[in-house]
Amino acid sequence: MRVIAGIYKRSNLYTLDGNDTRPTRDMVKEALFSSIDINENTSFLDLFSGSGSIGIEAISRGSKEVIFNDLNPEAVEIIKKNLNKFNENRIVYNLDYLRCLEKCVMNNNIFDYIYIDPPYDFNHYEDIISYISNNSLLKGSGRIIVETKKDKDLKEEIEDLILYKVKKYGITKLNYYRYKYLDE
Repeated sequence: MRVIAGIYKRSNLYTLDGNDTRPTRDMVKEALFSSIDINENTSFLDLFSGSGSIGIEAISRGSKEVIFNDLNPEAVEIIKKNLNKFNENRIVYNLDYLRCLEKCVMNNNIFDYIYIDPPYDFNHYEDIISYISNNSLLKGSGRIIVETKKDKDLKEEIEDLILYKVKKYGITKLNYYRYKYLDE
């Protein structure tokens, strides 16, 4: 696994041993980051971070505020090891997704992008998106990107967010949500 663009381009990343985490392929990462606007003012939450490759890609492309979270303590250690490799000091939580979101609410975090990539057998996508919406964790022009298996269909409308774009890449699907008032 490697960083594909930005200041850390072509740098290899440490990964977890075994099959407990599923790394996002370069093709999917490239498609994701080609579809969003990362700059020095971008705030990014990588909610199910695994090795941290998505959040580190956001850092490499210029994002100054990136928060990482993973429930697996071994994944958290890998994220920290990857961040240390680049002398990056970032917030890394070792919490379940709801506790992480609650902590972000307590800390008044509001994000431009929230990336959600849980294990493929996960079934609480709508709960997460609803919580994000109800607790104002997403900026007005922000986006939620949910990575799922290609045959997983998500609701088209959750609270005040709509599914406005779906892209498939092999066995992977990226689902993009934004506020529906942007259409008005």
